[in-house]
Amino acid sequence: MSSITNPNNPPPPYAPGQHIVPPPRPPSPATSHFRLNHLMLRIKDPEQSLRFYNDCFGLHTIFIFNTGPWTIYYLGPRDVDISTTGTSKGLLELYHIPSDSSLSYTSGNDYSDNPSGIGFGHLGFTVSDVAAAIERIKEFGYEVIKPLDEAKTETMGVSVRVAQGEEGSVVEGYKHVFRQLAFVRDPDGYWVEIVPHVVKAPEEELG
Repeated sequence: MSSITNPNNPPPPYAPGQHIVPPPRPPSPATSHFRLNHLMLRIKDPEQSLRFYNDCFGLHTIFIFNTGPWTIYYLGPRDVDISTTGTSKGLLELYHIPSDSSLSYTSGNDYSDNPSGIGFGHLGFTVSDVAAAIERIKEFGYEVIKPLDEAKTETMGVSVRVAQGEEGSVVEGYKHVFRQLAFVRDPDGYWVEIVPHVVKAPEEELG
């Protein structure tokens, strides 16, 4: 079996503030039909979670399945139905386990409850108009963690210790990108990133 290391990836360290774009990895017949299909989140209140992902982000409920101890809600784009879930991408699976309703989710973004910072970070959606998406989410009563045009380290999902540590402060190039996106919080506390379809480079905004 070959090494799991991608020989196309240049070795670190990487210069801050630059996109490193490796050449395409050679295709492997063993994985040529693999795809990242879905992500699963555990939820407390199906009504609230479905409202958030259906109404705020346009996903539709593909199917619901009661396993006995828990219920599964499968969400995805409107052109996906139950017969095509296995060949689709961008699906979201929600697990509602009633016996776990008293438990709270701790993420890698919350250093007060999780000092290691290890754990799930966020989901990401691309949209045509970030500002309009934020307003819609606010109208539904959900929390905006990070608005447009802001680049505070407190809303980058890392601790201040990391963002201003021995490796130096966050570079301006990343802050420029970060100002163009937003973060909101779903009903269970998961962070959801909202990214424009096109992220502008500094020279594009000046032009």
